Amino acid sequence: MAGAGQTTGATDSRGLAMSAALMAIFTTIFASNLPTPLYSVWQAQWGFSSAALTAVFSIYVLGVVSTLLTLGALSDKLGRRQMMVPGLLFIMAGAVTFMLATDIYALGAARVLTGIGTGIVTGASSAALVELEPNENWTRAATLSALFFTLGAFAGPTVSSFALKWGAGALTWPFIVTIVLTLATIALLILAPWPSHIGQRHPEFRWSAWRPTPVKVPRELLGAFAFAAAAICLAWSTGSLYASLGPSLATKLIGISDRANAGLFAAAWQLMAGISQFACKRQPVDRMLIVGPTTLIIGLGVMAAAVMTSSPWLFTLATMATAGGAGATGVVAIASISNVAPPEQRGGIISAFYLMAYLTMATVVLGVGFFSDVVGFATTVIGFTSIISVAALSLLIVAISTKRVSLW
Repeated sequence: MAGAGQTTGATDSRGLAMSAALMAIFTTIFASNLPTPLYSVWQAQWGFSSAALTAVFSIYVLGVVSTLLTLGALSDKLGRRQMMVPGLLFIMAGAVTFMLATDIYALGAARVLTGIGTGIVTGASSAALVELEPNENWTRAATLSALFFTLGAFAGPTVSSFALKWGAGALTWPFIVTIVLTLATIALLILAPWPSHIGQRHPEFRWSAWRPTPVKVPRELLGAFAFAAAAICLAWSTGSLYASLGPSLATKLIGISDRANAGLFAAAWQLMAGISQFACKRQPVDRMLIVGPTTLIIGLGVMAAAVMTSSPWLFTLATMATAGGAGATGVVAIASISNVAPPEQRGGIISAFYLMAYLTMATVVLGVGFFSDVVGFATTVIGFTSIISVAALSLLIVAISTKRVSLW
Protein backbone atom coordinates (compact mmCIF):
# COMPACT_ATOMS: atom_id res chain seq x y z
CA MET A 1 0.00 0.00 0.00
CA ALA A 2 2.83 2.39 0.86
CA GLY A 3 4.51 1.65 -2.46
CA ALA A 4 1.29 2.38 -4.33
CA GLY A 5 0.89 5.66 -2.44
CA GLN A 6 4.43 6.69 -3.31
CA THR A 7 3.81 5.89 -6.96
CA THR A 8 0.64 7.95 -6.97
CA GLY A 9 2.45 10.85 -5.29
CA ALA A 10 5.25 10.71 -7.86
CA THR A 11 2.71 10.65 -10.68
CA ASP A 12 0.84 13.64 -9.23
CA SER A 13 4.15 15.48 -8.86
CA ARG A 14 5.04 14.88 -12.49
CA GLY A 15 1.53 15.84 -13.58
CA LEU A 16 1.66 19.25 -11.91
CA ALA A 17 5.18 19.89 -13.15
CA MET A 18 4.13 18.94 -16.69
CA SER A 19 1.12 21.24 -16.44
CA ALA A 20 3.44 24.08 -15.44
CA ALA A 21 5.78 23.40 -18.39
CA LEU A 22 2.84 23.23 -20.82
CA MET A 23 1.41 26.47 -19.45
CA ALA A 24 4.83 28.07 -19.95
CA ILE A 25 4.77 27.08 -23.64
CA PHE A 26 1.19 28.28 -24.10
CA THR A 27 1.78 31.63 -22.37
CA THR A 28 4.98 32.30 -24.28
CA ILE A 29 3.54 31.56 -27.72
CA PHE A 30 0.32 33.39 -26.81
CA ALA A 31 2.35 36.50 -25.97
CA SER A 32 4.46 36.18 -29.13
CA ASN A 33 1.43 36.10 -31.44
CA LEU A 34 -0.89 38.44 -29.53
CA PRO A 35 0.26 41.73 -31.20
CA THR A 36 -0.26 40.50 -34.81
CA PRO A 37 -3.71 42.10 -35.42
CA LEU A 38 -2.63 45.27 -33.59
CA TYR A 39 0.32 46.23 -35.82
CA SER A 40 -1.92 47.77 -38.48
CA VAL A 41 -3.67 49.82 -35.76
CA TRP A 42 -0.37 51.20 -34.46
CA GLN A 43 0.69 51.86 -38.06
CA ALA A 44 -2.49 53.85 -38.74
CA GLN A 45 -2.12 55.82 -35.48
CA TRP A 46 1.58 56.64 -35.76
CA GLY A 47 2.00 56.66 -39.55
CA PHE A 48 5.09 54.48 -39.98
CA SER A 49 5.87 52.62 -43.22
CA SER A 50 5.39 48.95 -44.10
CA ALA A 51 9.16 48.50 -43.94
CA ALA A 52 9.19 49.90 -40.40
CA LEU A 53 6.29 47.63 -39.44
CA THR A 54 8.08 44.53 -40.68
CA ALA A 55 11.27 45.67 -38.92
CA VAL A 56 9.35 45.78 -35.63
CA PHE A 57 8.08 42.26 -36.27
CA SER A 58 11.48 40.93 -37.37
CA ILE A 59 13.47 42.39 -34.48
CA TYR A 60 11.80 39.69 -32.40
CA VAL A 61 14.15 37.31 -34.17
CA LEU A 62 17.11 39.21 -32.69
CA GLY A 63 15.93 38.22 -29.22
CA VAL A 64 15.29 34.59 -30.14
CA VAL A 65 18.52 34.14 -32.09
CA SER A 66 20.69 35.78 -29.42
CA THR A 67 19.19 33.36 -26.91
CA LEU A 68 19.71 30.32 -29.15
CA LEU A 69 23.35 31.30 -29.70
CA THR A 70 24.16 31.88 -26.03
CA LEU A 71 21.67 30.24 -23.66
CA GLY A 72 20.32 27.32 -25.70
CA ALA A 73 21.88 24.59 -23.57
CA LEU A 74 22.05 26.46 -20.24
CA SER A 75 18.97 24.74 -18.79
CA ASP A 76 20.91 21.43 -18.97
CA LYS A 77 23.21 22.84 -16.28
CA LEU A 78 21.18 25.45 -14.44
CA GLY A 79 17.84 23.58 -14.32
CA ARG A 80 14.58 23.72 -16.27
CA ARG A 81 12.49 25.77 -13.83
CA GLN A 82 15.46 28.00 -13.12
CA MET A 83 15.41 29.02 -16.81
CA MET A 84 11.64 29.10 -17.41
CA VAL A 85 10.89 31.58 -14.62
CA PRO A 86 13.36 34.27 -15.83
CA GLY A 87 12.18 33.64 -19.39
CA LEU A 88 8.59 34.34 -18.37
CA LEU A 89 9.71 37.54 -16.64
CA PHE A 90 11.06 38.70 -20.02
CA ILE A 91 7.68 37.81 -21.56
CA MET A 92 5.89 39.90 -18.92
CA ALA A 93 8.31 42.81 -19.42
CA GLY A 94 7.54 42.69 -23.13
CA ALA A 95 3.78 42.80 -22.45
CA VAL A 96 4.17 45.81 -20.13
CA THR A 97 6.29 47.60 -22.76
CA PHE A 98 3.69 46.92 -25.45
CA MET A 99 0.92 48.23 -23.20
CA LEU A 100 2.78 51.47 -22.42
CA ALA A 101 4.19 52.00 -25.94
CA THR A 102 3.86 55.48 -27.41
CA ASP A 103 6.08 55.09 -30.49
CA ILE A 104 7.57 52.50 -32.83
CA TYR A 105 10.81 52.26 -30.82
CA ALA A 106 8.90 51.04 -27.79
CA LEU A 107 7.25 48.40 -29.98
CA GLY A 108 10.71 47.27 -31.10
CA ALA A 109 11.92 47.03 -27.50
CA ALA A 110 8.82 45.01 -26.58
CA ARG A 111 9.46 42.58 -29.44
CA VAL A 112 13.11 42.07 -28.40
CA LEU A 113 12.07 41.31 -24.81
CA THR A 114 9.42 38.87 -26.04
CA GLY A 115 11.95 37.19 -28.34
CA ILE A 116 14.45 36.67 -25.52
CA GLY A 117 11.74 35.20 -23.31
CA THR A 118 10.54 32.92 -26.10
CA GLY A 119 14.01 31.57 -26.77
CA ILE A 120 14.60 30.82 -23.09
CA VAL A 121 11.21 29.29 -22.27
CA THR A 122 10.58 27.09 -25.30
CA GLY A 123 13.92 25.29 -25.10
CA ALA A 124 13.78 24.64 -21.34
CA SER A 125 10.09 23.66 -21.30
CA SER A 126 10.43 21.29 -24.26
CA ALA A 127 13.32 19.51 -22.55
CA ALA A 128 11.38 19.39 -19.27
CA LEU A 129 8.38 17.74 -20.94
CA VAL A 130 10.52 14.91 -22.30
CA GLU A 131 12.08 14.30 -18.89
CA LEU A 132 8.79 14.48 -16.99
CA GLU A 133 7.04 11.98 -19.27
CA PRO A 134 6.99 8.48 -17.72
CA ASN A 135 9.55 6.30 -19.52
CA GLU A 136 10.70 9.43 -21.42
CA ASN A 137 7.93 9.04 -24.03
CA TRP A 138 9.32 11.48 -26.59
CA THR A 139 6.39 11.11 -28.98
CA ARG A 140 3.76 12.06 -26.39
CA ALA A 141 5.90 14.90 -25.05
CA ALA A 142 6.40 16.30 -28.56
CA THR A 143 2.67 15.98 -29.29
CA LEU A 144 1.70 17.83 -26.11
CA SER A 145 4.28 20.52 -26.80
CA ALA A 146 2.99 21.00 -30.36
CA LEU A 147 -0.62 21.08 -29.11
CA PHE A 148 0.02 23.88 -26.61
CA PHE A 149 2.21 25.70 -29.11
CA THR A 150 -0.68 25.64 -31.61
CA LEU A 151 -3.23 26.69 -28.98
CA GLY A 152 -1.07 29.65 -27.97
CA ALA A 153 -0.45 30.69 -31.57
CA PHE A 154 -4.20 30.58 -32.25
CA ALA A 155 -5.39 32.15 -28.98
CA GLY A 156 -3.03 35.16 -29.11
CA PRO A 157 -4.29 36.84 -32.30
CA THR A 158 -7.85 35.68 -31.55
CA VAL A 159 -7.89 37.57 -28.23
CA SER A 160 -6.51 40.77 -29.76
CA SER A 161 -8.92 40.49 -32.73
CA PHE A 162 -11.88 40.32 -30.36
CA ALA A 163 -10.38 43.24 -28.43
CA LEU A 164 -10.49 45.27 -31.65
CA LYS A 165 -14.08 44.21 -32.24
CA TRP A 166 -15.11 45.41 -28.79
CA GLY A 167 -13.23 48.68 -29.25
CA ALA A 168 -12.40 50.24 -25.89
CA GLY A 169 -8.99 49.33 -24.49
CA ALA A 170 -8.02 47.21 -27.50
CA LEU A 171 -4.36 48.22 -27.14
CA THR A 172 -4.31 47.66 -23.38
CA TRP A 173 -6.31 44.79 -21.95
CA PRO A 174 -4.94 42.01 -24.22
CA PHE A 175 -1.55 42.67 -22.62
CA ILE A 176 -3.12 42.62 -19.17
CA VAL A 177 -4.30 39.11 -20.06
CA THR A 178 -0.69 38.22 -20.91
CA ILE A 179 0.58 39.60 -17.61
CA VAL A 180 -2.03 37.64 -15.63
CA LEU A 181 -1.23 34.44 -17.54
CA THR A 182 2.49 34.96 -16.96
CA LEU A 183 2.10 35.51 -13.21
CA ALA A 184 -0.16 32.46 -12.91
CA THR A 185 2.35 30.31 -14.82
CA ILE A 186 5.28 31.51 -12.70
CA ALA A 187 3.29 30.71 -9.54
CA LEU A 188 2.51 27.23 -10.84
CA LEU A 189 6.16 26.62 -11.73
CA ILE A 190 7.32 27.69 -8.27
CA LEU A 191 4.62 25.92 -6.25
CA ALA A 192 4.33 22.66 -8.22
CA PRO A 193 6.34 19.82 -6.64
CA TRP A 194 9.16 18.96 -9.02
CA PRO A 195 10.76 15.48 -9.03
CA SER A 196 14.10 15.77 -7.28
CA HIS A 197 16.05 13.89 -9.97
CA ILE A 198 14.63 15.77 -12.99
CA GLY A 199 15.63 19.08 -14.51
CA GLN A 200 17.52 20.37 -11.47
CA ARG A 201 20.65 22.47 -11.27
CA HIS A 202 23.79 20.41 -11.86
CA PRO A 203 25.71 20.25 -8.56
CA GLU A 204 29.01 21.11 -10.28
CA PHE A 205 27.64 24.07 -12.25
CA ARG A 206 29.44 27.37 -11.68
CA TRP A 207 28.62 30.60 -13.47
CA SER A 208 32.30 31.51 -13.56
CA ALA A 209 33.08 28.39 -15.61
CA TRP A 210 30.07 28.60 -17.95
CA ARG A 211 30.58 29.49 -21.62
CA PRO A 212 27.99 29.70 -24.44
CA THR A 213 27.60 26.49 -26.42
CA PRO A 214 28.51 26.96 -30.10
CA VAL A 215 25.88 26.11 -32.70
CA LYS A 216 27.40 23.86 -35.36
CA VAL A 217 26.55 21.03 -37.76
CA PRO A 218 28.94 18.11 -38.42
CA ARG A 219 30.33 18.15 -41.96
CA GLU A 220 28.96 14.69 -42.76
CA LEU A 221 25.40 15.87 -42.02
CA LEU A 222 25.50 19.12 -44.01
CA GLY A 223 23.55 17.66 -46.96
CA ALA A 224 20.72 16.29 -44.84
CA PHE A 225 20.74 19.44 -42.72
CA ALA A 226 20.51 21.70 -45.78
CA PHE A 227 17.49 19.76 -47.05
CA ALA A 228 15.68 19.88 -43.69
CA ALA A 229 16.55 23.56 -43.20
CA ALA A 230 15.25 24.40 -46.69
CA ALA A 231 11.95 22.67 -45.87
CA ILE A 232 11.45 24.50 -42.55
CA CYS A 233 12.44 27.84 -44.11
CA LEU A 234 9.86 27.25 -46.84
CA ALA A 235 7.16 26.47 -44.27
CA TRP A 236 7.96 29.45 -42.07
CA SER A 237 8.14 31.96 -44.93
CA THR A 238 4.40 31.97 -45.53
CA GLY A 239 3.64 31.87 -41.81
CA SER A 240 5.80 34.94 -41.23
CA LEU A 241 3.89 36.84 -43.92
CA TYR A 242 0.59 36.12 -42.16
CA ALA A 243 2.02 36.87 -38.72
CA SER A 244 3.45 40.24 -39.73
CA LEU A 245 1.34 41.56 -42.60
CA GLY A 246 -1.66 39.21 -42.77
CA PRO A 247 -4.16 41.70 -41.28
CA SER A 248 -2.75 44.52 -43.43
CA LEU A 249 -3.00 42.30 -46.51
CA ALA A 250 -6.64 41.54 -45.69
CA THR A 251 -7.61 45.18 -45.19
CA LYS A 252 -5.55 46.87 -47.92
CA LEU A 253 -5.67 44.31 -50.74
CA ILE A 254 -8.65 42.05 -50.10
CA GLY A 255 -11.10 44.73 -49.02
CA ILE A 256 -11.94 43.49 -45.51
CA SER A 257 -12.63 46.77 -43.70
CA ASP A 258 -13.15 45.32 -40.20
CA ARG A 259 -9.69 45.10 -38.56
CA ALA A 260 -10.98 42.52 -36.07
CA ASN A 261 -12.07 40.17 -38.86
CA ALA A 262 -8.80 40.81 -40.70
CA GLY A 263 -6.83 39.79 -37.61
CA LEU A 264 -8.67 36.48 -37.41
CA PHE A 265 -7.00 35.36 -40.65
CA ALA A 266 -3.66 35.23 -38.81
CA ALA A 267 -5.27 33.15 -36.04
CA ALA A 268 -6.94 30.84 -38.58
CA TRP A 269 -3.62 30.31 -40.37
CA GLN A 270 -1.91 29.24 -37.13
CA LEU A 271 -4.77 26.90 -36.21
CA MET A 272 -4.86 25.25 -39.63
CA ALA A 273 -1.08 24.82 -39.69
CA GLY A 274 -1.23 23.14 -36.27
CA ILE A 275 -4.06 20.82 -37.35
CA SER A 276 -2.09 19.93 -40.47
CA GLN A 277 0.96 19.03 -38.40
CA PHE A 278 -1.08 16.72 -36.17
CA ALA A 279 -2.77 15.09 -39.16
CA CYS A 280 0.55 14.48 -40.88
CA LYS A 281 2.60 13.16 -37.94
CA ARG A 282 1.74 9.50 -38.64
CA GLN A 283 2.02 9.76 -42.41
CA PRO A 284 5.08 8.55 -44.36
CA VAL A 285 7.63 11.33 -44.83
CA ASP A 286 7.91 10.74 -48.59
CA ARG A 287 4.15 11.21 -48.98
CA MET A 288 4.23 14.44 -46.99
CA LEU A 289 7.12 15.63 -49.12
CA ILE A 290 4.78 15.54 -52.11
CA VAL A 291 1.61 16.74 -50.34
CA GLY A 292 3.18 19.62 -48.37
CA PRO A 293 4.97 21.64 -51.09
CA THR A 294 2.26 20.87 -53.66
CA THR A 295 -0.51 22.15 -51.38
CA LEU A 296 1.61 25.19 -50.55
CA ILE A 297 2.09 26.00 -54.24
CA ILE A 298 -1.66 25.70 -54.87
CA GLY A 299 -2.42 27.93 -51.89
CA LEU A 300 0.08 30.57 -53.03
CA GLY A 301 -1.50 30.59 -56.49
CA VAL A 302 -4.91 31.13 -54.92
CA MET A 303 -3.45 33.94 -52.77
CA ALA A 304 -2.17 35.71 -55.89
CA ALA A 305 -5.62 35.35 -57.45
CA ALA A 306 -7.24 36.72 -54.29
CA VAL A 307 -5.01 39.80 -54.37
CA MET A 308 -5.70 40.43 -58.08
CA THR A 309 -9.49 40.05 -57.66
CA SER A 310 -9.82 41.40 -54.07
CA SER A 311 -11.80 38.27 -53.19
CA PRO A 312 -12.30 37.48 -49.47
CA TRP A 313 -13.45 33.96 -50.37
CA LEU A 314 -10.31 33.21 -52.37
CA PHE A 315 -8.21 34.70 -49.58
CA THR A 316 -9.93 32.41 -47.07
CA LEU A 317 -9.18 29.41 -49.30
CA ALA A 318 -5.57 30.57 -49.72
CA THR A 319 -5.21 30.88 -45.94
CA MET A 320 -6.37 27.31 -45.39
CA ALA A 321 -4.30 25.85 -48.25
CA THR A 322 -1.03 27.64 -47.45
CA ALA A 323 -1.37 26.76 -43.76
CA GLY A 324 -2.04 23.11 -44.55
CA GLY A 325 0.88 22.95 -46.97
CA ALA A 326 3.23 24.73 -44.56
CA GLY A 327 2.22 22.41 -41.71
CA ALA A 328 2.90 19.29 -43.75
CA THR A 329 6.22 20.66 -45.04
CA GLY A 330 7.24 21.54 -41.48
CA VAL A 331 6.59 17.95 -40.40
CA VAL A 332 8.90 16.75 -43.18
CA ALA A 333 11.61 19.14 -42.01
CA ILE A 334 11.41 18.15 -38.34
CA ALA A 335 11.26 14.43 -39.15
CA SER A 336 14.25 14.72 -41.50
CA ILE A 337 16.49 16.50 -39.00
CA SER A 338 15.40 14.27 -36.09
CA ASN A 339 16.26 11.13 -38.06
CA VAL A 340 19.83 12.16 -38.86
CA ALA A 341 20.88 14.02 -35.69
CA PRO A 342 22.93 11.81 -33.29
CA PRO A 343 21.64 12.03 -29.68
CA GLU A 344 24.91 13.48 -28.39
CA GLN A 345 24.79 16.30 -30.98
CA ARG A 346 21.02 16.75 -31.26
CA GLY A 347 20.82 19.94 -29.21
CA GLY A 348 23.35 21.84 -31.29
CA ILE A 349 21.99 20.58 -34.61
CA ILE A 350 18.39 21.43 -33.75
CA SER A 351 19.45 24.86 -32.49
CA ALA A 352 21.16 25.48 -35.84
CA PHE A 353 18.04 24.20 -37.61
CA TYR A 354 15.77 26.71 -35.85
CA LEU A 355 18.38 29.42 -36.22
CA MET A 356 18.08 29.07 -40.00
CA ALA A 357 14.28 29.15 -39.75
CA TYR A 358 14.21 32.34 -37.67
CA LEU A 359 16.75 34.12 -39.85
CA THR A 360 14.77 33.23 -42.96
CA MET A 361 11.57 34.48 -41.32
CA ALA A 362 13.19 37.83 -40.57
CA THR A 363 14.70 38.14 -44.05
CA VAL A 364 11.41 37.38 -45.80
CA VAL A 365 9.39 39.77 -43.67
CA LEU A 366 11.92 42.61 -44.01
CA GLY A 367 12.10 42.02 -47.76
CA VAL A 368 8.32 42.14 -48.15
CA GLY A 369 8.12 45.33 -46.09
CA PHE A 370 10.93 47.05 -48.04
CA PHE A 371 9.60 46.19 -51.49
CA SER A 372 6.05 47.11 -50.47
CA ASP A 373 7.21 50.68 -49.94
CA VAL A 374 9.16 50.67 -53.25
CA VAL A 375 6.90 48.88 -55.78
CA GLY A 376 3.58 48.59 -53.93
CA PHE A 377 2.00 46.06 -51.60
CA ALA A 378 0.03 44.12 -54.22
CA THR A 379 3.02 43.71 -56.56
CA THR A 380 5.21 42.60 -53.67
CA VAL A 381 2.72 39.96 -52.46
CA ILE A 382 2.35 38.53 -55.98
CA GLY A 383 6.15 38.46 -56.30
CA PHE A 384 6.36 36.72 -52.92
CA THR A 385 3.91 34.02 -54.00
CA SER A 386 5.94 33.43 -57.16
CA ILE A 387 9.30 33.15 -55.38
CA ILE A 388 8.03 30.81 -52.65
CA SER A 389 6.24 28.66 -55.25
CA VAL A 390 9.51 28.28 -57.20
CA ALA A 391 11.31 27.39 -53.94
CA ALA A 392 8.66 24.75 -53.12
CA LEU A 393 8.94 23.27 -56.62
CA SER A 394 12.75 23.20 -56.28
CA LEU A 395 12.44 21.29 -53.01
CA LEU A 396 10.28 18.70 -54.75
CA ILE A 397 12.78 18.36 -57.61
CA VAL A 398 15.70 17.91 -55.19
CA ALA A 399 13.74 15.31 -53.22
CA ILE A 400 12.99 13.31 -56.36
CA SER A 401 16.49 13.63 -57.83
CA THR A 402 18.13 12.49 -54.58
CA LYS A 403 15.62 9.64 -54.29
CA ARG A 404 14.15 10.92 -51.03
CA VAL A 405 10.78 10.29 -52.66
CA SER A 406 9.69 8.26 -55.66
CA LEU A 407 6.81 9.09 -57.99
CA TRP A 408 6.56 5.56 -59.34
